[in-house]
Amino acid sequence: MILVRYPQTDCGTAIRDLERTAWDDDGSDGAFPSAPDTYDTSFVWMDGDVAVCHVGIRKSELLHRGQRYLAYGLSEVVTRPEYRRRGLATTTIRRAARYIADRQPDLSVFTCEPDKVSLYECGGWKIAKDACLVGGTRERPFRSDGLHLTTMIRLLSPRAKAHAADFEHTDIVLELGEGQLW
Repeated sequence: MILVRYPQTDCGTAIRDLERTAWDDDGSDGAFPSAPDTYDTSFVWMDGDVAVCHVGIRKSELLHRGQRYLAYGLSEVVTRPEYRRRGLATTTIRRAARYIADRQPDLSVFTCEPDKVSLYECGGWKIAKDACLVGGTRERPFRSDGLHLTTMIRLLSPRAKAHAADFEHTDIVLELGEGQLW
């Protein structure tokens, strides 16, 4: 097996097959990436021509409490069931964390299921205390609290760290496109 980093468009079929192991498939042959305006790159473990673990990386600007920030996030994190418990997701998430830090954004923010928090903590993220990530659009917001998801955050720039309290007990709004949430 090898860990590769490349545009999701280069392995769309393999990633779609992998994602079907975790999420309902609506039967469409949707384009990869699903939101090209925010897509940055993918890290994928490949076993031959089969994708066995994937972490997508997204980026977007956000305006929060009068400050403009560059934010990165994780998306579409999935491991094929028969490859779990081998450390692939942990290794990939740590690699993604380094990749994001190397880009020097202000912060990294995304959501996860509550039982996955410890997996992301190993990459340096922490629970954003009483915060809700809001994706979607201004007209059709897509709230993480309505999905019972946990918001994870990693403050990276000195400016974001100086405003750490601004990211607690709040909504963090990323206009990502209809139905989109990291």
